[in-house]
Amino acid sequence: MKTLLIYHSNRPAVCAMCEAAANDDVDVHRLRARHKRRPGIDSLGAYYRAIAGRGIRLAPLDIDFSQYNHIILVDSLKLFVPSAQCNEFLYRCDLTGHAVTCIVSNKTKLFGHARAMLQRRVRLAGGHCRDVVCLVDSELAAQPASYLSNSAPTLHM
Repeated sequence: MKTLLIYHSNRPAVCAMCEAAANDDVDVHRLRARHKRRPGIDSLGAYYRAIAGRGIRLAPLDIDFSQYNHIILVDSLKLFVPSAQCNEFLYRCDLTGHAVTCIVSNKTKLFGHARAMLQRRVRLAGGHCRDVVCLVDSELAAQPASYLSNSAPTLHM
């Protein structure tokens, strides 16, 4: 069985880490909003939805979850909470029977209640949350872009 890595971030270090992890055993998909018309207003709306625990319309995901036994969800925090794109993915998808590892990144060492929120939301989506790994963006910039693939044994891939 394979591993599915799903990520949402606009930060270059996080995107590079996720894209570098793609290989024969790991499929990588990026979560994108369906429509983006007004950058300022759309980002404010996305922040509000993230804080309220709501989602945002995503571009269609054509993923057959039966091919994967492990899912890695990578997200950059928005005001110390998971992004609206991450929320929508967890609301939309049935993760029953899947082991999920969450990786969250933030600009500072403060992560708020993101760990508990993600564990609860993965459980509500039917998945089993193995762990939530918290990384500071400066750690990602200092490490090579293959950070995720080098740390695969610790993430139980």
